[in-house]
Amino acid sequence: MVTISRSELQGLLKSCPNSKLIEVLPETAYKEFHLRGAINIPLDDHFEEKTLKAIPDKKQTIIVYSLNFECKSSEQAIQRLRKAGYKNIYDYEPGKIDWKAAQLPIEIGLQRSNALEKQQGFLSFVE
Repeated sequence: MVTISRSELQGLLKSCPNSKLIEVLPETAYKEFHLRGAINIPLDDHFEEKTLKAIPDKKQTIIVYSLNFECKSSEQAIQRLRKAGYKNIYDYEPGKIDWKAAQLPIEIGLQRSNALEKQQGFLSFVE
């Protein structure tokens, strides 16, 4: 497993702009704040299935993070992704607490695609 620091993450995001950031915490934690551009795939029984749907290319560069050094969710997620066949995976072990403490860009609420899916689901229910 490759763990990366904040500065290494920044460099990776610049050199590989198509990389995917995954927060593996529950949706409630994701909504509080998350790294800008991150998607939320909680570490649950359907983690691999949800990841495959969101990121079908198993050669895609993926950066996984959770809360901080003490939270082992990102490490567990990486082990599961490797077993599922993903190759280019990095663990931003310091997590979102470190990112926010450095006053780097964060977002609050659901990612746009998730919010749009929920809105479309609601509209189809109403119609």
